[in-house]
Amino acid sequence: MNERPQDTGTGGGHPGTDDDASPATGSAGGPERPVLDELVPRWDRGERHRLRVDAPAAAVIDAADGLTWGEVPSFRLVMRLAGLGRTPFPKDGRVLDMFLDNGFRMLHRSESQLVIGGIQRISRRQPIVPMGDDPAKEFRDFEAPAHILTSFDFRFSEGVLTTETRVRCTDRRARRLFAAYWLLIRAGSGGIRHVWLRGVRRRVRARAAGTG
Repeated sequence: MNERPQDTGTGGGHPGTDDDASPATGSAGGPERPVLDELVPRWDRGERHRLRVDAPAAAVIDAADGLTWGEVPSFRLVMRLAGLGRTPFPKDGRVLDMFLDNGFRMLHRSESQLVIGGIQRISRRQPIVPMGDDPAKEFRDFEAPAHILTSFDFRFSEGVLTTETRVRCTDRRARRLFAAYWLLIRAGSGGIRHVWLRGVRRRVRARAAGTG
């Protein structure tokens, strides 16, 4: 069955906004608490999409980490068009490297989830803020005005792969500017994430078939 990823987009949030989020770890062996809840407990814009995947958690997160452009050709085409062909997206290149090679950092990685985040200035000069040796803490505590903090994750719990994006703006001007941008990209962003989730699931199935 061609299952459509569930879209649960949000326009802002705080703890408790996301009713479908994985529960916090209570007893031994329980689901891992979403790290986004610790790094971005409050946010201005966000979206969340989910897809069932029948595989072990570690295999699913490894697939999300290692997914290449060649495995999501429609996503690759969209990004090439958006970049007017100026930015190469080689088929064997990792999708996540589009972020990690441009100032974003891996804020968390475990067997059941990974989190990517970046800090951007509202400025045409040096828009990306470099992070130091403890990027997760720096990202969580950052409060300088005129900045936009973007984060997204892949997390797997009880047979469901979720990707969630949260954007936090540090002042009113940043919030206003990003709101206008969000109106332009919201629909396309959701479509890309549907393609991304399906690409992860295909990679999981391909790896399982290869080892089987």
